[in-house]
Amino acid sequence: MKKNKTHELRQRLLLTVLILAIYMIGRSLLLYHVDPAAYQLEKLNSQNIMISMISGDRYQYTVFALGIMPYITSTMTMWIFMAIRGAQFRARLSPQKLERITLMLMTGIAVIWAISRADGLVFLESDMDIQTLKAIAVLEMTAGAVVIHKMAGTNKEKGIGGQTPLILVNVLDNLVSTIQRFTWTELYKPVLLCLIMAAVILVMEHSLIRIPIQRVSIHNLYADKSYIALKPDPIGVMPVMFAVSFFMVPQLVIRFLLLIYDHNPALQFLNENLNLTTSIGVVIYLGIIFALNMIFSFIMLTPGDMAEQLQKSGDSIVGVYAGKKTKRYLRRKLLLLTFFSGCVLCLLMGTSLGLSLRGEISSDLALFPATAAILTGILCPLYREVKAYGKFDSYSFFI
Repeated sequence: MKKNKTHELRQRLLLTVLILAIYMIGRSLLLYHVDPAAYQLEKLNSQNIMISMISGDRYQYTVFALGIMPYITSTMTMWIFMAIRGAQFRARLSPQKLERITLMLMTGIAVIWAISRADGLVFLESDMDIQTLKAIAVLEMTAGAVVIHKMAGTNKEKGIGGQTPLILVNVLDNLVSTIQRFTWTELYKPVLLCLIMAAVILVMEHSLIRIPIQRVSIHNLYADKSYIALKPDPIGVMPVMFAVSFFMVPQLVIRFLLLIYDHNPALQFLNENLNLTTSIGVVIYLGIIFALNMIFSFIMLTPGDMAEQLQKSGDSIVGVYAGKKTKRYLRRKLLLLTFFSGCVLCLLMGTSLGLSLRGEISSDLALFPATAAILTGILCPLYREVKAYGKFDSYSFFI
């Protein structure tokens, strides 16, 4: 009998490859009348490397200069907003309306960020005045952000990996171009930190904390095999990945305010120190990682909803009363796990950034552990997704 294959994996991979090809083309399209030669000698540091992780354009003068940052920021903002409003609000909000709100929010963020970026662009000599050229650049960068938003949404629905392939391309491109500029003597410390970070992420990704569940509907030898599974890092490397985007939000606001209050000393001080080449910026960045680790864990895992579902089904955690005590138990467990994983991430990231501040490793290499964490965190679920679609294709359908 002939097998009726779906070719789901092949179709999804082809779409993802097509989207990545469009993304690579957009990264090479220069903004109108910008002067690329003015950026060739710009000194790279951890701040520029961080920007290139989410935009792929460390000099910020292409159509896709904003990268995936507006998409990530708007999506995360909506997640937090809906979590605050509660389950009933989420149930009433249709996916189409949510998509429209997210797109409007993303466009607003993109416009503000594009205005901030355009102020630092260098243009070729032209008959147009500089403000007109900046306005054109803002329109181009905003349009590029909208295109990336649509590509990420399409890939999430019909491709492989959601928005992560776009981030993966940026990280790999940044990794290769950075390594080529250093000798092994300069690389061995950052590479060692990368290997430690990757090993820690792999261990936490493949470890499980099992909370035994007593199911009222199961009365056989499998009754003791029911449990709630949590990882030591409940949401993986999302905090490291998205901390880059959230760290840039205050920079965006400060640069935008400097366009209005250009001589304000407080804004100038923050603009000079809120980056990864200063101790203030490093502390804020690590604080964002720690905070996002806790916030996203409670938003995405919702221990309150888990306790409510257990109570409604009549199930319970072994040794814990249903209802409020179960909710408190799950919150304490999740709090301990997020505190532990947040400390681990901040320790490894802080070690590298601290060595950079002391001059023991190059500033360009300070985010190598973040690169290792993001790569490991992306490739693990990506591999599992590809494997799942491959198994789906191996099934034989009789209808």
